[in-house]
Amino acid sequence: QHEAKIRSLTEYAQSLELRKRHLEEAHDALGEELARLQAQGAEVPGRCWDPRGCLGWPELRPRAAQAALELQLESQREAQHKQLARLRDEVNERQKTIDELRDQNQKLELELERLRAEHEALRGEERAKAARLQELTLLYERHEQSKQDLKGLEETVARELQTLHNLRKLFVQDVTTRVKKSAELEPEDSGGLHSQKQKISFLENNLEQLTKVHKQV
Repeated sequence: QHEAKIRSLTEYAQSLELRKRHLEEAHDALGEELARLQAQGAEVPGRCWDPRGCLGWPELRPRAAQAALELQLESQREAQHKQLARLRDEVNERQKTIDELRDQNQKLELELERLRAEHEALRGEERAKAARLQELTLLYERHEQSKQDLKGLEETVARELQTLHNLRKLFVQDVTTRVKKSAELEPEDSGGLHSQKQKISFLENNLEQLTKVHKQV
């Protein structure tokens, strides 16, 4: 928008400059014509400078016509001089407006460039945050999967421990029952009873160690 306005004002200023040049040329031409007429009038003695007062004298009529033409040329020169002054003022004012618009347009371009740089920086930060979020999401999903896997493993170990505990109870009960029956059938065989107790103790220790291993797992 500013560029279009600057272009329009520049074209208008060029148009005014052309008009001013034409008026200056016309002004110079009138000046030359006036100087020529004045030079011709100076060669004729008894020159009449008032055309109205010279009309009654036939011999002075050419001089009166010359004087009238000089007055007309002088009037045109003054009018053109005023018009040139107005045109100069208008050209200067237009040029001032063009300069102000150019300065404003340059400031807007700098501001636009700054905003573009900030926008690009924000886009870079957004891309970095998106990549970081994706990375954290992947880590969270892996963590949740590990928790699920660990939970499943804990449940499996707990079931195995419970099964082992039940087997141990059954085993101890079975061994105790057998020992009692053996003691009732062979009360005099104390050596056999001692051997059975050692076997039971050995088996219990093995079961205890196996239980600890399962718990560590």
